[in-house]
Amino acid sequence: MSSGTVALSAANHHRRRTGHLLVAPALVVIGLMIVIPLIVAFGLSFTRYDLINAPTWVGLSNYTDLFTDPVFFKVVGNTFFFAFGQVLIGLVVAFFVAMLFNQALHGNALMRTTVYLPQAMSYVIVALLWSFLYDPFNGPLNAFIQALGGERINFLTDTSLAMPSIMAMSLWRNMGYFMIILLAGLKAIPPELIEAAQIDGAGPVRRLIHVTIPQMKNPLIFVGVTWFMGGLQMFTQAYVMTQGGPDNATRTMVYEMYESAFNNLDIGRASAVAMLLFFVVVLFGLPVRIAQSIKDRQAMKKSAMKSEPEVTR
Repeated sequence: MSSGTVALSAANHHRRRTGHLLVAPALVVIGLMIVIPLIVAFGLSFTRYDLINAPTWVGLSNYTDLFTDPVFFKVVGNTFFFAFGQVLIGLVVAFFVAMLFNQALHGNALMRTTVYLPQAMSYVIVALLWSFLYDPFNGPLNAFIQALGGERINFLTDTSLAMPSIMAMSLWRNMGYFMIILLAGLKAIPPELIEAAQIDGAGPVRRLIHVTIPQMKNPLIFVGVTWFMGGLQMFTQAYVMTQGGPDNATRTMVYEMYESAFNNLDIGRASAVAMLLFFVVVLFGLPVRIAQSIKDRQAMKKSAMKSEPEVTR
């Protein structure tokens, strides 16, 4: 082995060791804040524990209780209804708002700031604000509806309207963040592609379908998955605005965890709900991440093959 090869190997080893040292603090934090609590929660999900007495082993009892509880199935349905509804509506609206802001319009900077501003507010403040807006007696929404001759609407106490009302508030609060991400994706589209489509006679709709959306595939997937994962963890809105009511119409899996752990002191049941929610998040998020990793590796291989110098005879 030549001295140059030995030096190169030593340099690579030094870089890898430096990289490991730089990553180590983050790995320690992840282990302490995520991995260890996850393992503890998994163990507690097989016990009966009330924070006072020592945990007692009950096996799969917590899980069987959940799967035989009709209220829990309603809780799961509420969670998925909120998550899917928020993504399906929000993704379309955020995308077209981003397309609007991608145009050269007067006041674009001010409008983008206005749309993004709710993201800077905490969920508690936003929930209290919208609770006032929804108030059936003193809220401005009902005052406006009654001024037009309509009847008072119980946004947060009607079982058919409570979850859509919370969803509307969440969309308003989160729209700006995801709109900015999609806007960045739109600005990254090469203008030559749009110009080529215009020269070929493609109208706005055809350019949207055949150029813009294919180029926006990765940002749209990222926003959709991220928004969906956040929707599965909805808690603050229901806790502040409806306390899970009316008739459990806004009770979600995270709210069920909170209720079981801190109101009923049933840590075992709360841990079982947490593990089921973790499984759902992994089930939906892991395939997307694996597919993206495979695609990134294929792109890196193609790029490496193109950058290799041609061998000439």
